[in-house]
Order: sequence, then structure tokens, then C-alpha cells
Amino acid sequence: MLTEKCCLTLHLQGQLLGIAHRTVHVKFDHFKQRFSPRKLIPVCPKTTGDYLLLKRIEADLSQPELAVKSGVSVRTVKAWEHDHITPTEAEWQVLTGILRLDSTCPKS
Repeated sequence: MLTEKCCLTLHLQGQLLGIAHRTVHVKFDHFKQRFSPRKLIPVCPKTTGDYLLLKRIEADLSQPELAVKSGVSVRTVKAWEHDHITPTEAEWQVLTGILRLDSTCPKS
């Protein structure tokens, strides 16, 4: 009689666990639209952004690391590399020390 009660209790617990199990399916198609595609590493840099990207990779720095060392935001570093903005003369001097760039500031 005791074993019947234990089996019944285990059977009910198993049913409860089976009911609680759910599978969730999530589509991430809308998620991909928020991010811009990764910029390719330039072989022959033609723009200031390409040059900065190449020098940053040669220095083995990530964008956040370069942002911290140069005292700007990560968004600013991304904008430099995508040629949305160019560094000011003061920023260029800081980048010269970090990335070993030419000392002349590019004109946009």
C-alpha cells in the first residue's frame, strides 16, 4: 500500500513537470537591422578611416581599448573608421602617440 502511494505521487509529479516544460522560438531577423555590417580590413588604405582602422589592428587594439586610451567614446572611434568624421588636431596628436601615426593631421 505504501509503494502504491509513492508510485502515484511520483506519477503526479512527473505529470506536473511535463506540463511545465515549454519550448520558446524567437526570430532575430529584426535584431540584425540595428547593427551596421562590419567594415572590411583595408589592404591599401585610401581614406583616413581605413588608415586608422589598419593602424589600430596593427597595434592590436579593439575599438573600446582605443577609445579609453585616446579619451573619446567608442562611437567616435567608429565614426572615425567609417569616415563619418575626422579627428581634430588634438585628437590626431593623441592617436599619433598611441598608434604611431604620421604627425601631420589629415585635412577633410
